Amino acid sequence: MSVFYRKYQNKNLNNLAYGKWFARAVTIGKTINVDELAKHMSEHNTPYSKGAIKGVLTDMIGCIRELMLEGKAVKLEGLAIFSVGIRTKKNGAPTSADFSTTKHIDSVYMRARATGEFTRSELTKAGNVTELPKNFTDYTDEPEGNGGGSQNGGN
Repeated sequence: MSVFYRKYQNKNLNNLAYGKWFARAVTIGKTINVDELAKHMSEHNTPYSKGAIKGVLTDMIGCIRELMLEGKAVKLEGLAIFSVGIRTKKNGAPTSADFSTTKHIDSVYMRARATGEFTRSELTKAGNVTELPKNFTDYTDEPEGNGGGSQNGGN
């Protein structure tokens, strides 16, 4: 198994690393959805059908969301601890009394803190880092923290 990357050059004139080269992880092919994950899991010597697995995964996703919105953290051992985070406006409120959720909170988002085999150190040990050939086009650039990317292109 490989972790693929493409090299890119920092072109931000205001950055100390301007002109330097870095690696950016890229994802091969399309993103796997719950249906495809269930099919994949059902093919790994399990007595459970794709439909049963998909039902459990779908219910799990809904339940994790519900519990997070109740203020709970949900740990899936060996994967991640899921919880809610809040992004507050940069300038904040001048005093505690002036703070308003409608004026000072930008968004609520999901946090996922890796555990077990998904921690940075474990993935680094297990990952075989490989540069994609320049002519390879079946990938998606997904810079860390971006969550999105561009199909069949990149930097």
